[in-house]
Amino acid sequence: MANVYFRDKIPGEFEGMRKNAKSMADENVFVVHDCYPFDPSSGIGFLEKWQQKKWFKDGIRQHDTVRVFSQFTKDALEKMFPEATGKIEVKHPEADSECYQNDEDARDSIRYQYTQGDAYFFYRGPVHAAANIIPLLKGFSIFKKKIGSNMRLVLCGPQGAYSAEILADVETYKYRNDLVWMTQPTSWEEQSLLSSAYALVHPCRWERFGIPIFNAMKSGVAVLTAENSSMSEFAGMAGMFFNEKDPADIGDKLIRIYKDEQVRADMIGTGMLK
Repeated sequence: MANVYFRDKIPGEFEGMRKNAKSMADENVFVVHDCYPFDPSSGIGFLEKWQQKKWFKDGIRQHDTVRVFSQFTKDALEKMFPEATGKIEVKHPEADSECYQNDEDARDSIRYQYTQGDAYFFYRGPVHAAANIIPLLKGFSIFKKKIGSNMRLVLCGPQGAYSAEILADVETYKYRNDLVWMTQPTSWEEQSLLSSAYALVHPCRWERFGIPIFNAMKSGVAVLTAENSSMSEFAGMAGMFFNEKDPADIGDKLIRIYKDEQVRADMIGTGMLK
């Protein structure tokens, strides 16, 4: 049976783990989705980080095969745990089977239903500090100030106690009326919103399997995501990348994709071929 490494409270916030773990139930492998516990932004204390490191070492030692989902994670794992070298195999995830590309009439219908007809950027993930929501909102502010369009930002994903500070900051956010929150979307709502988006903006480096990236490309949606990460690896030439902690860089990329329709069209076309 697959031995899947994860913190118990993460899967409810960063989705994808359980779905992919089920497909490996009959395999004797140690599955490492990413190296989140060792990132400075993880918020994990010294003792827990030590426990996580021990778990990694034990799992690597006890299994002949270590499965990861990106070359980025493979490289990071080998750097931190040299004993894993030679054991690691990379298996990229896949988009959800229900993903589809909307035609223009369908996109218009969804926009009128959820954003009063306005085009929008789309974020799919938790409202969580590790997902860099505040830099995203600041970057969106830069975009709005410089462009002055009616473009909105739809944030689709779970909220919890971990969201409280972010949501409190939003109360005084200048462009709060241009935000649309979808906390418990149905599968149909989520796919409809994604496939009708102007672009996916994904600053969440630790989304585990990068499912929103794959879903967006399959749905004919341009992808903007964190540079030098598993997410940028998944998107490849179909993506535009930014420093997820730098609002100015996020804002600059939002402006660029808004102004250059040809670049956006090329990204969409490349993504559809992946």
